[in-house]
Amino acid sequence: MRVSDVVRTSEFHIEVRVSGPEGALERPIDWTVPTEAMDPSGFLTSGALVLTSGVALNVTDPRIWDAYVERLVKVPVAALVFGVGPAHKQVPQGLEAACAHYGLPLLVVPSDVPFPLVHREVQDTVSAERYEMIRDGSALAQRCTELVARGGTLQDLLEQIAAAAGERVSVEDRTGAELLRAGGPGPLLQRTEFTLPTEDADSFRLVVEVSTPSQMMSPLIQPVTAVLAMHLAAALGSTAVVHSRGAGRLVGAIFARSSIATEELVSLAQEAELDPYRPIGAVVLQAEPGRSITYLRTLSWRIRTRLAAEYPTMRFVEDADMSTMLVQGRGLEAARLQDSVRTAMGRSPAARGMVDAVVNAAELGLVLRHMRRCVDAGTDAAGVRRAPPMSFDALVDALRHPGTESMARRLVAPLAAAEHAPLRETLEVFLRSSGTTAAVCDELFIHRNTLAHRIRKIEELLGIGLQDGQSRALLMLSLRLA
Repeated sequence: MRVSDVVRTSEFHIEVRVSGPEGALERPIDWTVPTEAMDPSGFLTSGALVLTSGVALNVTDPRIWDAYVERLVKVPVAALVFGVGPAHKQVPQGLEAACAHYGLPLLVVPSDVPFPLVHREVQDTVSAERYEMIRDGSALAQRCTELVARGGTLQDLLEQIAAAAGERVSVEDRTGAELLRAGGPGPLLQRTEFTLPTEDADSFRLVVEVSTPSQMMSPLIQPVTAVLAMHLAAALGSTAVVHSRGAGRLVGAIFARSSIATEELVSLAQEAELDPYRPIGAVVLQAEPGRSITYLRTLSWRIRTRLAAEYPTMRFVEDADMSTMLVQGRGLEAARLQDSVRTAMGRSPAARGMVDAVVNAAELGLVLRHMRRCVDAGTDAAGVRRAPPMSFDALVDALRHPGTESMARRLVAPLAAAEHAPLRETLEVFLRSSGTTAAVCDELFIHRNTLAHRIRKIEELLGIGLQDGQSRALLMLSLRLA
């Protein structure tokens, strides 16, 4: 029920003395409050229709009326209904002037109309509307429950809620970042927020944006929040691997093996609907220790939504501890991809992201494993970074093959015996320190004569001189491959 509906009740012969600003008479009425208090604002809420005959305000001082109306407008109430009668034979000039000044609609009930009758009629209508709204809310929750049972998505649920509310709805995380939206575009006057019930610390809220504020929104929306919360928890909190078409096999094969043939990479990329001969952008995301999987999935969702809007092809794989995204499209470059991911992450400091772009699928396996190693190391602070240049570990990855691994194990096999463990450790430190005697002795806490003896013994066992640069490089790679 709106203020204009009260005016249109012909049996009351209500006069609009002050109509207020444009659209004020279309304000919804959430409840009626008959009161003769000088300051009723303490027990009023937004959308109330105040009815008074001004018994406690039998004054002529316009300042008192001004203060009275000012307090009502701050609530704000829908309108003021004034009953002419014993207390006031006519509407006080101070009241009318104050309502005009503050833009509060002022309706006048004639002295021959019983004031309680107006209150009962309006309240009965509002109560009937509230009951219908409760029924509509229950029906909306039922429709959404059936939609979920049929495999409906979160977006499908939001479309249903937006259609029922007749406005715009969205889901936001605790940082205020929007995950999904449904409904019409354009600015709206008021946001009504409903916290979604969840046991997870990563809370979400359903935001309903309306052009006309009304407390009637709560009975309609509140029942469906439980349905939405359960579906959201299932989508974001699942520990199972979630992936887009074909991407699971591609990324799974890359991370599950030490090496993967180019031909297989090309085939898996095509299965994931990626062009293996064009540049591919890669994003790896990991939440800081202690953060829930819901936090990681939510952050990843925001990034995926952003990337899907910028690139025609976007694939993803969501593991319990890491999210991987692959994109393709015109203008793909690592710097732009980094900016997009950083923008999507927004005010979410408890996560590390890494981005890079490869020229084709042949590089994808090496670069993804390199990015994952860098993120797993956790040495960087939270944020989004470009993947560092080709590393030694990435080079070893490129050389992995059953044949090279077998030859590497055979080359360093003389040092595999338990009694030669000090020699193997000495060789690893020697190679890592570029053969610098002082650095090796300091790290191992040995004398230089002991180091010289061990180097001679290593050369005898392996049959390789350690003074040659290529021999050192061969041994470094062999140790890592073995």
